[in-house]
This record gives sequence, C-alpha cells and structure tokens, in this order.
Amino acid sequence: MTPPAEYNDLEVGLAVLEALDPSEELTQEELDVRAWRFSQLVEHGYEIEDAMLIARADHVDLELARALVATHGCSSRLAVRILL
Repeated sequence: MTPPAEYNDLEVGLAVLEALDPSEELTQEELDVRAWRFSQLVEHGYEIEDAMLIARADHVDLELARALVATHGCSSRLAVRILL
C-alpha cells in the first residue's frame, strides 16, 4: 500500500514534526522508529492526524493498528478510539 496521492511529502514531513513532543528527548533510533510507525500507518489508510497519535503511542501494537483499518475496515478515527 502507498499513501494516498493527496498527501504530499511536505504534508507528511510536517505531520511527523508535529508528532514530536519538544519536551521529549529522543535518540535518533527512537525518531526513526516513530517516523517508520507513522509511515506504516499512513500507508495502511490512516489519516495524517490519526497516524500521528498512534505513532507516538509506543504501547500500541502496530500490527493491530494496521489491521483495524486495512483489514477490518475501521475508519482511522475509530481505530484511534479503540487503541487509545
């Protein structure tokens, strides 16, 4: 799956920056993981705002998050409500 065409690189990049909490001190590896989680969620049908929330929630199982939207047909908003 690929992100919807209406999301350009700038929008995705800005969303990733917004997902970062300035008070958090993250290592490069943690930043990479968060960016990867975010990209996986967008590729599986999440809206940018919802993907940001789930990407930051390290306790959320990414496989379950992807399946709720991509396999089971939940909206990304409903998936956020279920997961968080």
